[in-house]
Amino acid sequence: MPRHEFETPDDVPEPPLTPNTGGVNVGAALGRRKVRQGEIDWKSFSSYLPEDLQRRFRAECMMAGIEVRQGLDQAVRAWLESRQASKPTD
Repeated sequence: MPRHEFETPDDVPEPPLTPNTGGVNVGAALGRRKVRQGEIDWKSFSSYLPEDLQRRFRAECMMAGIEVRQGLDQAVRAWLESRQASKPTD
């Protein structure tokens, strides 16, 4: 039984899983996590997309070997940059 419902080319291997070596954080410990210099402080973001768009996006992220949050980061930054470029300069 496949792990997902969308089709991927047979010649594209799934990225290997990486073990969690940092332990498990629960409860109040999550809020106390310190961000190291140069590390991105990720925040949870929830929204809705049409099902077909979400499926295509997740598949593209998987085939690119990146996490969905990294693909979303790239997409949002590109959208913000395009909006900034279209604004008139003073």
